[in-house]
Amino acid sequence: MILPLLIAGWTVVGADGAARAPVILADTNRDGVVTMADADDKAVWTSQRGAILLPNIGDSAKRCSDVSNPNITDAQLEACNDAEGDVARAPDYFAPVMTLPTQGASNSASGQVAAIGPGAEKIRVFIQRKGKWAYVGPNDRLSAKEVREGARFGVDSRDVVRDAAVWDGRVTLRFTVSDRGQTSHDQVAMRVAPVLVHNHLEKAVDVFAPESGKWEPHKTFISDLSTALKSAGFQGRLRQIPTRDIWAQDFVEFGYVSMPAPGGSKVLRIAIRSPQPTRSAGRALFTLRGPDMGVVQLGGAGYHQTDSFGNLETVPPYEHNGKRYPVGRVIYGDAADGVAPHRDMTTFFTAQQDQAPIMLDTSWLIIGHVDEFVQFLPADTPRGWTIAVKDVASGLALLRDAQRRGFGATKAFSRPDAPQQTIDEVLADKAFLEDNELGRRRVELNLDLLKAETGITESEVVRVPGLFHTAEFAASLPKARQHEASAPPQDAPPPPVDDNLPLMAEAITYGPGSLIAFYPAAVNGLLLDRKNYLPPQQWGPVIDGQDILQVAVEKAYASVGIKAWSIDDWLSHHSWGGEVHCGTNATRTISADWWR
Repeated sequence: MILPLLIAGWTVVGADGAARAPVILADTNRDGVVTMADADDKAVWTSQRGAILLPNIGDSAKRCSDVSNPNITDAQLEACNDAEGDVARAPDYFAPVMTLPTQGASNSASGQVAAIGPGAEKIRVFIQRKGKWAYVGPNDRLSAKEVREGARFGVDSRDVVRDAAVWDGRVTLRFTVSDRGQTSHDQVAMRVAPVLVHNHLEKAVDVFAPESGKWEPHKTFISDLSTALKSAGFQGRLRQIPTRDIWAQDFVEFGYVSMPAPGGSKVLRIAIRSPQPTRSAGRALFTLRGPDMGVVQLGGAGYHQTDSFGNLETVPPYEHNGKRYPVGRVIYGDAADGVAPHRDMTTFFTAQQDQAPIMLDTSWLIIGHVDEFVQFLPADTPRGWTIAVKDVASGLALLRDAQRRGFGATKAFSRPDAPQQTIDEVLADKAFLEDNELGRRRVELNLDLLKAETGITESEVVRVPGLFHTAEFAASLPKARQHEASAPPQDAPPPPVDDNLPLMAEAITYGPGSLIAFYPAAVNGLLLDRKNYLPPQQWGPVIDGQDILQVAVEKAYASVGIKAWSIDDWLSHHSWGGEVHCGTNATRTISADWWR
């Protein structure tokens, strides 16, 4: 039996299931299907109720991946996706919408389904006719038969939300019926799904690293990475991005958009290009785009290091002081010099609304990335995770303890091609100790901020030993004080490439700080899952046959049940200012539905 449907006090659907006024329904209750249960409270989108649609920006036919063609601009590459034009290339990503049969509509009746209000031009509407999807433009009309019998629609967005001040992703879909000189309408509220980034409670699905060319250190790194993945029991793929920019963490952040679907959710992965338009490696992301992945470019200006995504991490889901963050929060570092993070980056992540950003201080670092000193680890706590930080105090304590035990003449590094100071010489270096006191204070200030924001207590913090020093190249680098007023051409040709070296940009802005990792930063590694982590090999002092720093690092991670599978990144990344995390990336499982 079909019961009458009541909306706003009016009986608009009779017992025969036919409407006496226009009725449009979407998946307002977020169960993945459109039914009469979606009729209530449908006109206003709230965190508890409201239909969701996706930006349909994958490339189902792989028709837009020719990144080597200099005549195809970055903007053209991005625009060439499944939502380009008015063609239904990927209807699997349509949000379902339906109009109910309108009782008593005459043969002269006509209808219209269109988005209205801010952002309406970004919304595409398709109607199902004879088993095929046909585009319905804002001025197109439904036939009298379609009004009388009802129709099924698919709705998507041409783009993601980029700036909430311009458009926050909310849109109204209106169904209008004109008949016998009268016009009436009904409407439903929808929102474009936010682009969310992964957190460390989510297992790695695929691991990514750049190609190596003929450069032997990176070829060795890839070989060691592959071996470590196998040793850790990783079941996914190791995929190489076609670029020799060795910093896979920096020019891309992998995220996703999702909406309810029957029995679960519909997900489209998103590769977010860093706001560094002169960084040519970003174009390589379009080779990854396909039926299940889209690409978003953030704009930016030039190539500042702190606009890299090593400067973007995600706090896992939590609740604190009455506030809930079911998909976590992004963090990024502010260089405090008017340069970074670029407004295009901060505006974009703020606009997504569901991962409210936390800003840390990275002004003391020459690279300026948050992944140089902080990470989030799964842990057996009520929260399910904790914070790990690079800990100067325990790093110095290891060296001082070795010195007290009579090993001061031992080399501070166990690599023959590393600096040859002894432990005594390192600890006698006043400038070195001053650098580390600065680093210690800044790490603690950032940790205090994270404790206040998340509720993490000191007893939960994992302190991973590590030290800083002034980068040897710091004094020779100019420090830009502000982003250029206008961005340089996004399609500038890449610098000349030497096959025997990694791809390096000609004009990179650093600073304003000067500190960088002394030993390879153990917190700057790749977490695979709850039990397996790939940090850089430490190459610390060897005493009684053991690398005392390596042992301490492994013990720190073991304290939360994580095994460290170390990789030698000394020549491939550490000597160039980064570590394992900087040189890798990963797509991950999705642990929570953001709309819940």
